[in-house]
Amino acid sequence: MLASACSGLVGASTQPETEPAPVAPTISQEVIGQTPWPVKTRYVVDLWLHGLAMLGPDSSHTPPFRRDYRDEMVVEKNSRNILTELDQNAELLQHGLRVNPRLMDGARLALREGSWEEMGNDIASFLTSGDDSASGRKRPSVLTTWKRAPRTSGETTDMMRALGAIYRTDADREWLKVFALSLTDEHSKFYEQYWRERQRALRPALAAVDTEFSQRYLKQFRSYLRGVQLPTGEIVLSLPLGGEGQSIFQGQHSIAIGFPSTADSSLAAVYEFAHEVAGPVAEQAVRERIAPAEFRAGLGAQLESPAKVRGGAMLLQRAVPELVAGYERYYLAEARVGASGDVDSAFVRAFPLRQSIVDGMDQRLDEVLKAAD
Repeated sequence: MLASACSGLVGASTQPETEPAPVAPTISQEVIGQTPWPVKTRYVVDLWLHGLAMLGPDSSHTPPFRRDYRDEMVVEKNSRNILTELDQNAELLQHGLRVNPRLMDGARLALREGSWEEMGNDIASFLTSGDDSASGRKRPSVLTTWKRAPRTSGETTDMMRALGAIYRTDADREWLKVFALSLTDEHSKFYEQYWRERQRALRPALAAVDTEFSQRYLKQFRSYLRGVQLPTGEIVLSLPLGGEGQSIFQGQHSIAIGFPSTADSSLAAVYEFAHEVAGPVAEQAVRERIAPAEFRAGLGAQLESPAKVRGGAMLLQRAVPELVAGYERYYLAEARVGASGDVDSAFVRAFPLRQSIVDGMDQRLDEVLKAAD
Protein backbone atom coordinates (compact mmCIF):
# COMPACT_ATOMS: atom_id res chain seq x y z
CA MET A 1 0.00 0.00 0.00
CA LEU A 2 2.75 2.42 0.94
CA ALA A 3 4.81 1.66 -2.14
CA SER A 4 1.87 2.27 -4.45
CA ALA A 5 1.05 5.55 -2.70
CA CYS A 6 4.55 6.98 -2.94
CA SER A 7 3.87 8.92 -6.12
CA GLY A 8 1.60 11.28 -4.18
CA LEU A 9 4.34 12.78 -2.03
CA VAL A 10 5.67 16.27 -2.69
CA GLY A 11 8.28 16.20 -5.43
CA ALA A 12 6.92 13.05 -7.06
CA SER A 13 3.77 14.31 -8.71
CA THR A 14 3.61 15.59 -12.27
CA GLN A 15 2.53 18.97 -10.93
CA PRO A 16 4.63 19.59 -7.82
CA GLU A 17 2.98 21.55 -5.06
CA THR A 18 4.71 24.77 -4.12
CA GLU A 19 5.18 26.89 -1.06
CA PRO A 20 2.33 29.37 -0.56
CA ALA A 21 3.32 32.80 -1.81
CA PRO A 22 3.53 35.47 0.90
CA VAL A 23 0.20 37.18 1.41
CA ALA A 24 2.01 40.47 1.88
CA PRO A 25 5.56 41.67 2.55
CA THR A 26 6.35 40.23 5.95
CA ILE A 27 8.28 41.81 8.78
CA SER A 28 11.09 39.30 8.28
CA GLN A 29 11.53 40.41 4.67
CA GLU A 30 11.80 44.03 5.74
CA VAL A 31 14.23 43.63 8.63
CA ILE A 32 16.42 40.72 7.54
CA GLY A 33 19.96 42.02 7.52
CA GLN A 34 19.07 44.73 10.02
CA THR A 35 18.69 42.47 13.06
CA PRO A 36 20.65 39.36 14.02
CA TRP A 37 17.42 37.58 15.06
CA PRO A 38 14.75 38.42 12.45
CA VAL A 39 11.12 37.47 13.14
CA LYS A 40 9.68 35.23 10.42
CA THR A 41 6.88 32.88 9.44
CA ARG A 42 7.41 29.69 7.41
CA TYR A 43 4.68 27.53 5.96
CA VAL A 44 6.59 24.24 6.05
CA VAL A 45 7.20 24.62 9.79
CA ASP A 46 3.52 25.22 10.47
CA LEU A 47 2.31 22.38 8.23
CA TRP A 48 4.67 19.84 9.79
CA LEU A 49 3.84 20.90 13.34
CA HIS A 50 0.13 21.03 12.48
CA GLY A 51 0.25 17.37 11.51
CA LEU A 52 1.96 16.38 14.74
CA ALA A 53 -0.39 18.54 16.80
CA MET A 54 -3.37 16.71 15.33
CA LEU A 55 -1.89 13.39 16.46
CA GLY A 56 0.18 13.89 19.59
CA PRO A 57 -1.00 13.87 23.21
CA ASP A 58 -1.51 17.18 25.03
CA SER A 59 -1.50 15.89 28.60
CA SER A 60 1.98 17.11 29.61
CA HIS A 61 2.39 19.85 32.19
CA THR A 62 3.64 22.26 29.54
CA PRO A 63 2.24 20.78 26.32
CA PRO A 64 4.24 20.94 23.08
CA PHE A 65 1.29 22.47 21.21
CA ARG A 66 -1.51 24.88 22.08
CA ARG A 67 -4.02 22.99 24.18
CA ASP A 68 -6.96 24.16 22.11
CA TYR A 69 -5.27 23.77 18.73
CA ARG A 70 -6.58 20.33 17.76
CA ASP A 71 -10.16 21.17 18.72
CA GLU A 72 -9.98 24.42 16.73
CA MET A 73 -8.74 22.58 13.65
CA VAL A 74 -11.45 19.92 13.90
CA VAL A 75 -14.12 22.61 14.07
CA GLU A 76 -12.50 24.51 11.19
CA LYS A 77 -12.32 21.46 8.92
CA ASN A 78 -15.86 20.37 9.79
CA SER A 79 -17.16 23.84 8.94
CA ARG A 80 -15.58 23.48 5.48
CA ASN A 81 -16.75 19.87 5.09
CA ILE A 82 -13.17 18.68 4.58
CA LEU A 83 -11.81 15.20 5.26
CA THR A 84 -8.21 14.38 4.42
CA GLU A 85 -5.87 11.41 4.59
CA LEU A 86 -4.48 12.82 7.83
CA ASP A 87 -7.93 12.32 9.37
CA GLN A 88 -8.35 8.89 7.83
CA ASN A 89 -4.91 7.69 8.95
CA ALA A 90 -5.02 9.34 12.38
CA GLU A 91 -5.62 6.13 14.33
CA LEU A 92 -2.76 4.32 12.60
CA LEU A 93 -0.39 7.25 13.10
CA GLN A 94 -1.39 7.73 16.75
CA HIS A 95 -0.76 4.04 17.37
CA GLY A 96 2.75 4.49 15.97
CA LEU A 97 3.38 7.40 18.34
CA ARG A 98 2.20 5.34 21.31
CA VAL A 99 4.48 2.47 20.34
CA ASN A 100 7.46 4.78 19.81
CA PRO A 101 7.06 8.23 21.45
CA ARG A 102 10.51 9.17 20.11
CA LEU A 103 8.89 9.82 16.74
CA MET A 104 7.75 13.15 18.19
CA ASP A 105 11.43 14.15 18.28
CA GLY A 106 10.99 14.88 14.59
CA ALA A 107 9.01 18.02 15.42
CA ARG A 108 11.97 20.32 14.86
CA LEU A 109 12.97 18.83 11.50
CA ALA A 110 10.94 21.32 9.46
CA LEU A 111 13.12 24.16 10.77
CA ARG A 112 15.82 22.80 8.47
CA GLU A 113 13.66 23.28 5.37
CA GLY A 114 12.65 26.26 3.26
CA SER A 115 9.46 24.81 1.76
CA TRP A 116 7.15 21.83 1.92
CA GLU A 117 8.27 20.73 -1.56
CA GLU A 118 11.88 20.78 -0.39
CA MET A 119 11.02 18.75 2.70
CA GLY A 120 9.03 16.22 0.70
CA ASN A 121 11.97 15.76 -1.64
CA ASP A 122 14.31 15.20 1.29
CA ILE A 123 11.97 12.65 2.87
CA ALA A 124 11.74 10.86 -0.49
CA SER A 125 15.54 10.86 -0.74
CA PHE A 126 15.83 9.45 2.75
CA LEU A 127 13.27 6.70 2.17
CA THR A 128 14.77 5.66 -1.18
CA SER A 129 18.38 5.81 0.01
CA GLY A 130 20.36 2.61 0.11
CA ASP A 131 22.13 3.69 3.29
CA ASP A 132 20.57 3.87 6.72
CA SER A 133 21.67 7.34 7.83
CA ALA A 134 21.53 6.41 11.50
CA SER A 135 23.58 3.20 11.43
CA GLY A 136 25.34 3.20 8.08
CA ARG A 137 23.99 -0.26 7.21
CA LYS A 138 22.58 -1.05 3.80
CA ARG A 139 18.85 -1.51 3.33
CA PRO A 140 16.71 -2.05 0.22
CA SER A 141 15.12 0.84 -1.62
CA VAL A 142 11.32 0.64 -1.28
CA LEU A 143 10.23 3.77 -3.15
CA THR A 144 12.31 3.71 -6.30
CA THR A 145 9.71 5.60 -8.35
CA TRP A 146 9.98 8.84 -6.35
CA LYS A 147 11.62 11.76 -8.11
CA ARG A 148 13.98 13.91 -6.13
CA ALA A 149 15.01 17.52 -6.60
CA PRO A 150 18.77 18.17 -6.44
CA ARG A 151 20.18 19.54 -3.20
CA THR A 152 23.74 20.49 -2.27
CA SER A 153 25.74 17.65 -0.75
CA GLY A 154 26.00 19.45 2.59
CA GLU A 155 22.27 20.06 2.86
CA THR A 156 21.46 16.50 1.85
CA THR A 157 23.94 14.97 4.27
CA ASP A 158 22.71 17.05 7.22
CA MET A 159 19.05 16.29 6.59
CA MET A 160 19.66 12.59 5.94
CA ARG A 161 21.55 12.38 9.21
CA ALA A 162 18.78 14.20 11.07
CA LEU A 163 16.08 11.94 9.59
CA GLY A 164 18.12 8.81 10.21
CA ALA A 165 18.65 9.69 13.88
CA ILE A 166 14.88 9.67 14.46
CA TYR A 167 13.42 7.19 11.97
CA ARG A 168 15.76 4.29 12.63
CA THR A 169 13.75 1.14 11.95
CA ASP A 170 11.61 -0.10 9.10
CA ALA A 171 8.52 0.54 11.25
CA ASP A 172 9.66 4.13 11.90
CA ARG A 173 10.17 4.75 8.19
CA GLU A 174 6.79 3.28 7.31
CA TRP A 175 5.25 5.66 9.86
CA LEU A 176 7.11 8.56 8.24
CA LYS A 177 5.82 7.56 4.78
CA VAL A 178 2.22 7.46 5.93
CA PHE A 179 2.61 10.75 7.81
CA ALA A 180 4.25 12.56 4.88
CA LEU A 181 1.67 11.34 2.38
CA SER A 182 -1.17 12.24 4.75
CA LEU A 183 0.30 15.68 5.28
CA THR A 184 0.56 16.25 1.53
CA ASP A 185 -3.18 15.63 1.25
CA GLU A 186 -3.82 17.91 4.24
CA HIS A 187 -1.74 20.61 2.55
CA SER A 188 -3.60 20.49 -0.76
CA LYS A 189 -7.14 20.18 0.58
CA PHE A 190 -7.07 22.36 3.69
CA TYR A 191 -4.00 23.75 5.36
CA GLU A 192 -2.53 25.97 2.65
CA GLN A 193 -5.73 28.01 2.36
CA TYR A 194 -6.22 28.11 6.12
CA TRP A 195 -2.63 29.24 6.65
CA ARG A 196 -2.98 32.09 4.16
CA GLU A 197 -6.11 33.31 5.92
CA ARG A 198 -4.46 33.23 9.34
CA GLN A 199 -1.37 35.08 8.09
CA ARG A 200 -3.56 37.92 6.84
CA ALA A 201 -5.44 38.09 10.13
CA LEU A 202 -2.25 38.03 12.22
CA ARG A 203 -0.28 40.76 10.44
CA PRO A 204 -0.75 43.19 13.38
CA ALA A 205 0.52 40.56 15.83
CA LEU A 206 3.57 39.86 13.65
CA ALA A 207 4.39 43.57 13.51
CA ALA A 208 3.95 43.89 17.28
CA VAL A 209 6.29 40.97 17.98
CA ASP A 210 8.94 42.51 15.75
CA THR A 211 8.59 45.82 17.57
CA GLU A 212 8.71 44.29 21.05
CA PHE A 213 11.58 41.93 20.35
CA SER A 214 13.80 43.36 17.64
CA GLN A 215 13.49 47.00 18.59
CA ARG A 216 13.13 46.78 22.36
CA TYR A 217 14.28 43.62 24.14
CA LEU A 218 16.85 41.95 21.88
CA LYS A 219 19.64 44.25 23.03
CA GLN A 220 19.08 43.09 26.62
CA PHE A 221 19.67 39.45 25.59
CA ARG A 222 22.79 40.12 23.54
CA SER A 223 25.40 39.46 26.24
CA TYR A 224 23.85 36.11 27.04
CA LEU A 225 23.45 35.19 23.36
CA ARG A 226 27.12 35.93 22.73
CA GLY A 227 28.07 33.85 25.76
CA VAL A 228 26.21 30.75 24.54
CA GLN A 229 27.43 31.32 20.95
CA LEU A 230 24.02 32.28 19.58
CA PRO A 231 24.80 35.77 18.24
CA THR A 232 22.52 35.32 15.22
CA GLY A 233 19.57 33.19 14.26
CA GLU A 234 15.92 33.32 13.30
CA ILE A 235 12.62 33.34 15.19
CA VAL A 236 9.76 31.57 13.43
CA LEU A 237 6.27 32.34 14.71
CA SER A 238 4.26 29.14 14.42
CA LEU A 239 0.48 28.71 14.64
CA PRO A 240 0.37 25.29 16.38
CA LEU A 241 2.96 25.95 19.10
CA GLY A 242 2.37 27.01 22.69
CA GLY A 243 4.81 27.62 25.53
CA GLU A 244 7.11 24.75 24.52
CA GLY A 245 8.92 25.81 21.38
CA GLN A 246 11.14 23.89 18.98
CA SER A 247 14.78 24.86 18.45
CA ILE A 248 17.89 23.91 16.53
CA PHE A 249 21.22 25.23 17.81
CA GLN A 250 23.68 23.02 15.93
CA GLY A 251 24.68 24.02 12.43
CA GLN A 252 21.97 26.69 12.38
CA HIS A 253 20.19 28.75 15.01
CA SER A 254 16.43 28.52 14.55
CA ILE A 255 13.72 28.93 17.17
CA ALA A 256 10.04 28.24 16.50
CA ILE A 257 7.65 29.68 19.08
CA GLY A 258 3.92 30.26 19.33
CA PHE A 259 2.31 32.94 17.18
CA PRO A 260 0.56 35.43 19.52
CA SER A 261 -3.12 35.71 18.65
CA THR A 262 -3.23 39.50 19.07
CA ALA A 263 -0.86 42.44 19.04
CA ASP A 264 -1.61 42.98 22.73
CA SER A 265 -0.24 39.52 23.57
CA SER A 266 3.05 40.00 21.71
CA LEU A 267 5.14 39.78 24.89
CA ALA A 268 4.40 36.05 24.92
CA ALA A 269 6.92 35.73 22.08
CA VAL A 270 9.63 37.34 24.24
CA TYR A 271 8.80 34.95 27.10
CA GLU A 272 9.02 31.93 24.81
CA PHE A 273 12.29 33.16 23.29
CA ALA A 274 13.80 33.36 26.78
CA HIS A 275 12.52 29.84 27.49
CA GLU A 276 14.12 28.45 24.34
CA VAL A 277 17.52 30.15 24.56
CA ALA A 278 17.79 29.07 28.20
CA GLY A 279 17.46 25.49 26.97
CA PRO A 280 21.19 24.73 26.51
CA VAL A 281 21.97 25.89 30.05
CA ALA A 282 19.04 23.94 31.49
CA GLU A 283 19.92 20.74 29.64
CA GLN A 284 23.57 20.97 30.71
CA ALA A 285 22.59 21.44 34.36
CA VAL A 286 20.28 18.42 34.24
CA ARG A 287 22.96 16.22 32.68
CA GLU A 288 25.58 17.27 35.20
CA ARG A 289 23.43 17.17 38.35
CA ILE A 290 21.76 13.76 38.10
CA ALA A 291 23.38 10.34 38.30
CA PRO A 292 24.26 8.57 35.04
CA ALA A 293 21.91 5.72 35.92
CA GLU A 294 19.07 8.21 36.44
CA PHE A 295 19.78 9.81 33.08
CA ARG A 296 19.76 6.42 31.32
CA ALA A 297 16.46 5.59 33.03
CA GLY A 298 14.85 8.64 31.41
CA LEU A 299 14.87 11.06 34.35
CA GLY A 300 16.84 13.60 32.33
CA ALA A 301 14.07 13.91 29.73
CA GLN A 302 11.49 14.38 32.49
CA LEU A 303 13.49 17.15 34.18
CA GLU A 304 14.46 19.11 31.07
CA SER A 305 11.00 20.63 30.58
CA PRO A 306 10.67 22.20 34.07
CA ALA A 307 14.36 23.12 33.96
CA LYS A 308 13.85 25.13 30.76
CA VAL A 309 10.83 26.92 32.27
CA ARG A 310 12.74 27.79 35.44
CA GLY A 311 15.86 28.61 33.42
CA GLY A 312 13.96 31.13 31.31
CA ALA A 313 12.88 32.97 34.45
CA MET A 314 16.45 32.94 35.80
CA LEU A 315 17.75 34.34 32.50
CA LEU A 316 15.15 37.10 32.51
CA GLN A 317 16.03 37.96 36.12
CA ARG A 318 19.50 38.82 34.87
CA ALA A 319 18.69 40.23 31.42
CA VAL A 320 15.20 41.79 31.59
CA PRO A 321 14.06 41.68 35.23
CA GLU A 322 10.89 43.68 34.60
CA LEU A 323 9.54 40.72 32.56
CA VAL A 324 10.00 38.02 35.21
CA ALA A 325 6.56 38.32 36.81
CA GLY A 326 4.81 38.28 33.44
CA TYR A 327 6.88 35.27 32.35
CA GLU A 328 5.96 33.35 35.48
CA ARG A 329 2.25 34.13 35.06
CA TYR A 330 2.42 33.08 31.42
CA TYR A 331 3.89 29.65 32.19
CA LEU A 332 1.59 29.13 35.14
CA ALA A 333 -1.29 29.70 32.72
CA GLU A 334 0.29 27.24 30.27
CA ALA A 335 0.35 24.67 33.07
CA ARG A 336 -3.21 25.60 34.08
CA VAL A 337 -2.11 26.60 37.55
CA GLY A 338 -3.72 29.55 39.33
CA ALA A 339 -1.45 32.55 39.96
CA SER A 340 -3.22 34.13 42.93
CA GLY A 341 -1.09 35.18 45.90
CA ASP A 342 2.69 34.91 45.70
CA VAL A 343 3.46 34.32 42.02
CA ASP A 344 7.10 33.34 42.66
CA SER A 345 6.09 30.64 45.14
CA ALA A 346 3.36 29.32 42.86
CA PHE A 347 5.84 29.20 39.97
CA VAL A 348 8.40 27.22 41.97
CA ARG A 349 5.73 24.76 43.16
CA ALA A 350 4.36 24.32 39.66
CA PHE A 351 7.79 23.55 38.16
CA PRO A 352 9.69 21.70 40.90
CA LEU A 353 13.40 20.95 40.49
CA ARG A 354 16.18 19.57 42.61
CA GLN A 355 18.07 22.40 44.24
CA SER A 356 21.29 21.04 42.75
CA ILE A 357 19.92 21.62 39.23
CA VAL A 358 18.80 25.15 40.12
CA ASP A 359 22.27 25.82 41.52
CA GLY A 360 23.83 24.43 38.36
CA MET A 361 21.79 26.77 36.17
CA ASP A 362 22.62 29.72 38.42
CA GLN A 363 26.31 28.96 38.17
CA ARG A 364 26.26 28.46 34.42
CA LEU A 365 24.27 31.63 33.73
CA ASP A 366 26.75 33.65 35.78
CA GLU A 367 29.66 32.07 33.90
CA VAL A 368 28.10 32.78 30.51
CA LEU A 369 27.34 36.41 31.27
CA LYS A 370 30.76 36.99 32.83
CA ALA A 371 32.52 35.51 29.79
CA ALA A 372 30.45 37.73 27.47
CA ASP A 373 31.34 40.98 29.25
